[in-house]
Amino acid sequence: MASSATAAQIAGEGLSLIYDVVGMVVQAFFYGVYTVVIVLSTRTLLKRGLKTRANKVMFIFTMFMYFLSSAYWVYSIADVVDRIQDYVDDVQNPLNYTANHDSVTKWSPLFNALLLINYTLSDSVVVWRAWVLSLRSHRKYLCITIGFLILTAIAVIAIIIFRIIALMVAPYTQLPSGSYLTQGINILQTAVMVLSLLSNLSATAVVGATAWHHRKAIQAAFADNKKYTKADQILSLVVESGALYCISGLTVLVCSLIRLPHGTLGDLYTPVNVQIAGAYPAMVLLLVSLQRSFNETTFLNTFEASVPSRPMQFAGAGSNPQSHSAVSIQFARNPNFSRTELGSQPDAIMGSDTDHIAYDNLGEKIKGRP
Repeated sequence: MASSATAAQIAGEGLSLIYDVVGMVVQAFFYGVYTVVIVLSTRTLLKRGLKTRANKVMFIFTMFMYFLSSAYWVYSIADVVDRIQDYVDDVQNPLNYTANHDSVTKWSPLFNALLLINYTLSDSVVVWRAWVLSLRSHRKYLCITIGFLILTAIAVIAIIIFRIIALMVAPYTQLPSGSYLTQGINILQTAVMVLSLLSNLSATAVVGATAWHHRKAIQAAFADNKKYTKADQILSLVVESGALYCISGLTVLVCSLIRLPHGTLGDLYTPVNVQIAGAYPAMVLLLVSLQRSFNETTFLNTFEASVPSRPMQFAGAGSNPQSHSAVSIQFARNPNFSRTELGSQPDAIMGSDTDHIAYDNLGEKIKGRP
C-alpha cells in the first residue's frame, strides 16, 4: 500500500541505490574479465577438440556457469534501472511511496539463490581436479572434501526452494524478520559460504601434499636437479590459484560481518565472488594451457604399452668386421614406469577416468631403493 514518504525514507532509498550502483559497477568489471577468460578458455578447448569426456564435461560446465552469470548480469542491470526509476518517482511523488517490490525487483532474491549454483559447480570441478592430481594414497582424505561438496549442494537446493516458497507467499512484500523462511535462508546462506570454503581448503591441501611429494620424489631420483619441472610448475599453479580462491571465499564471510547502513558489505561482495566462482575453473584451464602442461594421457593412458625399444646389436665373436651377422639383445621395458611424461597439455587437469599418475610410481620406486 502506498503512503507518504518522509525525508529519511527517501534518503535511505537513495543510499541503498548508491550501494546497488557501486555493486553493479564492480560486478561489471569482474564480469568483463570473466567474459575474456571464458572466450580464451573455450577457444582452447575447441582447439583441442571435444572427443574426450574430460573436455566435454569441462565445456558443458564452463558454458552453463557463464550463461548463468550472464543471465544474472542482465537481470542486475534491469534491477538497478528499475530501482532508479522508482527512486525518481518517489522523489517526484512522495505520496505514492512504497517499500514493496514491483514486477522486476521481486525476482531479485530468487536470482541471487540461483546464482549459488555456480558455487556447487565450481567446487565440483575443484574436487574432480584434486582427485585426478592427488596420489592414490591421499585420495581417502578427499572423502571429507566430497562430503562438504554434497552438503553445499544440499544447502543451495534448500535455499532455492525457500526462495520459491517466499516468492509464492509474499511476491511483493518483505518477509518478516522472524519468519521461518527468513531465518532458514540466512542460516543456509552462511552454511553455503562455510561449506564451500572448507571444501576448497581441503581439496587444495590434498593437491598441495601431492605437489610436495612429487617434488621430493624428483629430488631423490635426480639429486643434481635444482630446477622445477613442468609438473612442479603446474602443481604449484593449481595450489596457488586454489589458495587465492579460498581467500576470496574467506573474504565473503568477513564482509558478511561488516555492517553498513543498509545491509552488510557481504551483500555487495557476494555477487562479485559468485562471478569469481564461475570464472575459476575456466581461469585455471587457461593458465594451465598457457603453461603447456599436463597431457590428458598422463592420467588416462599411464600404463599403455610402450613403443618397444630398439635392440642393441653386438658383432659376433671372431666375425669379420665387414660381416653383417650380429647378436641382438633387446631389453624389456620396466613396467613400473610409464612412457608418458608429465607436462604437455592441460586437458587432464580437470578430469580423467583412471587413478594413475606417473610420479606416483616414481615415488614408490624411490622408496624401494637400497
